[in-house]
Amino acid sequence: MTRSLAEDILSLDFPQHDADCVAELNVKANEGTLTESEEAELEAYINVADLLAVWQSRARQTLQDRA
Repeated sequence: MTRSLAEDILSLDFPQHDADCVAELNVKANEGTLTESEEAELEAYINVADLLAVWQSRARQTLQDRA
């Protein structure tokens, strides 16, 4: 992975609208009021967030290795 790609990956994050949506879904999940479609939507956000976390971890390691 190039330094430039690693830096770009580290700059990735959810847009504010999506972050707000996740927060709202988490509140509903904690209250036990999620619908099936909301549960699937939250699961999709979680999967994307997990993948992004893995990519960002590898990006940080790349930058450390090249420092």
